[in-house]
Amino acid sequence: MKKTPERIESLSAEYVLGSLIGRARRRFQRWMMESARVRQEVWYWEQKLGQLSEQVPECSPPASVWRSIENRLWPTVALASRSRNGRFWPAWGVLASAAALVMAIVLLQVPEPEPTSRLSGAIVQEDAGGLLWLVNETASDHQLRLRPVSATSAEGGRDYELWVVPDSGDPLSLGVVPVGDVYQVALSDRARETLGRSRTLAVSLEPRGGSPTGLPTGPILHVVTLYEQ
Repeated sequence: MKKTPERIESLSAEYVLGSLIGRARRRFQRWMMESARVRQEVWYWEQKLGQLSEQVPECSPPASVWRSIENRLWPTVALASRSRNGRFWPAWGVLASAAALVMAIVLLQVPEPEPTSRLSGAIVQEDAGGLLWLVNETASDHQLRLRPVSATSAEGGRDYELWVVPDSGDPLSLGVVPVGDVYQVALSDRARETLGRSRTLAVSLEPRGGSPTGLPTGPILHVVTLYEQ
């Protein structure tokens, strides 16, 4: 398939919107690994489409929307509230109290905050939509962390290897990623500068111990664009 400017533009927009799925999305991710032109187009559409959210005016949904939500989530509470006085709002007192209790429990369980992130993102399984790793780069100590969520070990005696994908030139290896533990790697000045410009990481499937050539030799499984915090 030819990488014409029109096709790159169209597929980049679909990729950012999330409508490019399955085999087509994986093929496009390989294009991103190979071509700075494709990565620049993806960046353009991320900025272009991201501006739309800032242009949408705030509005309050009508009461009927809240009643529908209440009926779906708490039908017994909603029915009891209306049967008492025919009004909707008293039920929200109960819901607000429950929400406050849940929030208090969540806050008590929140761990100590980690160093401030400069870049962050998520690596997902494109076909199934599952979240594999959470990624963040800390500004204070220049560490890149991959926190596994649902990632499983590579099959066939292979390993996953993490790469920084530059705007131009060869990918830069960040090492083999173990599954099951938080993977943490100190970024060199070169890696930090490269990642700061491209904001793109990739995961490839390599022989045990990592690529023997210093460049990806196996299939590119995942490509992720990180976002500034």
